[in-house]
Amino acid sequence: MPSVIATIKVKEDKIEEAKALFAKLAANVNANEEGTLSYIPHQKSGEPATFVFYEKYSDAAAFATHGENLKAVGKEFAGVMAGPPDVVMMEEL
Repeated sequence: MPSVIATIKVKEDKIEEAKALFAKLAANVNANEEGTLSYIPHQKSGEPATFVFYEKYSDAAAFATHGENLKAVGKEFAGVMAGPPDVVMMEEL
């Protein structure tokens, strides 16, 4: 099963906006993407502008579907991000 750890740094003046966006996105993903087993955003302790997503997918097709669905919120992501995300792909043992 594919898993992802994605670290996203947001602009200091966009922290609250990012929190609302990420919470809304997670609720939507978890409710509507059957192959997404976990999609959980976290805010890093001591670094409020850093968010870490834990994601787990049933298979590669589910991960691809999620990627396609993310395009719908691309402009919102771009508005809060301070740079490109750091994405680590993993396979569960």
